[in-house]
Amino acid sequence: MPTRATVIRTTTMTGDDAVTGARRDVAVIMCRGASRRFGAPKALACVGNDPRPLLRRVADCFTGRFAGGIIVITTGDLAASCRSTLEGVPDVIVVPGPAGGDTALTLALAWEHLAALVPPCTHVWAHPVDVPDIAAQTFVQLAAVSESRPERAVRPTWSGTPGHPLVLPVAMLGLLAPEARSWRGPWREVMERAVADGRIAAPLLVAVADPGVVHDHDEPDAMGGGTAAGGRNDDT
Repeated sequence: MPTRATVIRTTTMTGDDAVTGARRDVAVIMCRGASRRFGAPKALACVGNDPRPLLRRVADCFTGRFAGGIIVITTGDLAASCRSTLEGVPDVIVVPGPAGGDTALTLALAWEHLAALVPPCTHVWAHPVDVPDIAAQTFVQLAAVSESRPERAVRPTWSGTPGHPLVLPVAMLGLLAPEARSWRGPWREVMERAVADGRIAAPLLVAVADPGVVHDHDEPDAMGGGTAAGGRNDDT
């Protein structure tokens, strides 16, 4: 459970760079991948010495942090298992969608759900289901930057490598969602195109002392654990 200091405050922002209305953050856990290299649905897999499935571990990282709770974007065939895995987790919604595509489609699907919420959310913390170990201090650092620049996307880096979670203004998500809906690649590519043509500013990068932001589980090892993928971890 997060400490009081790690909870995002609900504030009203003013000025030229403000996001209209009171701030309301929501976690979006991206859980639609085919898990081809892993060989089984990552969301339901237990890795290392932790008995909790990856989805539960990621959800536990976010539980109680945001006024908007947690939204899990998954596929129709995994929805029931995801709900079972998350039994007892408060303020979580599992949203089934089509299979296929990449993280661009996942966040477009998230936008379709978020657009109908009342009260509306202002910021999304987009996070993949295979990155389960985020330190509390990382949330504090990202929250501070996002609160000071609410109109910008914010991403952590560790040793120069971009990681997760990615903090997105919902207004930015809505702007790019129509393009993302038909884009076959990762959300990162949609953002890069939008930065290149001047529609959005580049994400603010926040250096953190937390290797968990880049430690994902792409391949199971012989003991049922996972291996950290090297290089970029910023497909979203």
